[in-house]
Amino acid sequence: MRIPASWKSDLAYAKNLVDAGIQGAASVRRVAVHQTLASSGRGTRTAWVSAAIGAAIGIGSAWLAPERKSRYGVLMGGVVGGSLGYGGAVAWGSRDRTAAIASGAMRKVNAVRDARWLEKNPIAYA
Repeated sequence: MRIPASWKSDLAYAKNLVDAGIQGAASVRRVAVHQTLASSGRGTRTAWVSAAIGAAIGIGSAWLAPERKSRYGVLMGGVVGGSLGYGGAVAWGSRDRTAAIASGAMRKVNAVRDARWLEKNPIAYA
């Protein structure tokens, strides 16, 4: 089975896009990790407080439900609430780093897309 030449070109382009995104994210991530190592202690404490609040809400809502819950159901409500609280706090605390990494990846991907467009649509200056 032969692969058409246009598919090969598209596959190579897709590979270049993925490589550019990974390189862009990695380059920004290296810088972001060094800048935020000192501030991770405060974020961890905030995340644990959010987890405790989420667990309390989960236990309370399971315990106060109109139908009778078993101990296991109340415990699972606490686990789910704590997990959601902790995950939400970590995601909120790392939003700046995540935005910087995504921005770096998109910058590299856009450069590859622009090069592909110029390859397909050459500009002839008179």
